[in-house]
Amino acid sequence: MQLPDWLKNEEQYIPGKDRDYFISRSFLRITAVLAKYGYQPAFLQEKFCPSPMAALLFLLGLILLAVTSSQPYFLYTLAALLLSLLALQDGVMIRQLLLPPVLAAAFSLLILLPAILFTANPLTLLLPVKTFLTVLASGLFASLYSWNRITAAISWFHVPQLSIFILDTALRYIFLLGNLSRDFLTALRLRSIGCNHQKSRAIAGITGNLFLKSQEMSQEMYHAMQCRGFTGTYPHSHQLPWKGADIALLLLFALLLFIYLRLELLL
Repeated sequence: MQLPDWLKNEEQYIPGKDRDYFISRSFLRITAVLAKYGYQPAFLQEKFCPSPMAALLFLLGLILLAVTSSQPYFLYTLAALLLSLLALQDGVMIRQLLLPPVLAAAFSLLILLPAILFTANPLTLLLPVKTFLTVLASGLFASLYSWNRITAAISWFHVPQLSIFILDTALRYIFLLGNLSRDFLTALRLRSIGCNHQKSRAIAGITGNLFLKSQEMSQEMYHAMQCRGFTGTYPHSHQLPWKGADIALLLLFALLLFIYLRLELLL
């Protein structure tokens, strides 16, 4: 039996060039966000790490002192302390933690530029420094503990349970839906052969699938909470008792408070 001529012909398919900026940029952005959520810090061991309650209390006190201080030397002391803690991290984490405070300080400096140029108040220059310190301190605290321990520490301060629930579920859904969107973008890239003239349809398909999947996940979470008897409260009785690292952290805050009062009273 002889094969027909059209079946013997070799096909040479050369797909046309096309741009996939949407897939590439979305994939990189989602991967960067998931890397921040999935990072587990290891620059402090568990036995030397203070409890989340003490760390959160120290963070709030540190931000209060930094915001109300009018002495640059005290801000320099806080900067030396925070940068010393930052130096204990690896290079990737240092870059991730240092970028947001630098951008926030630059944005604050841009807003205050007219006041700096047309007024002679030296305290105006301290506002970008305070912005840098507060954002850096918050980033260090978020990198030191996982999100479930942070929400447990917030519940220890008797924050409304509804606020904790919204924060906790939002963080979890960002991570879960980010993984799903990354899988969708990977599948779209593998199936995108040649030139796609209907990119809006592909974007709408990914968005619609994410919406349907999020609705399905919310229903599953609701039924799981009903089965487990969740009443909307976050108990904090499982928190560890205060240990030596917590006392050392409180003594450090007392030392910073003494320096703050000493410098402010000399003003």
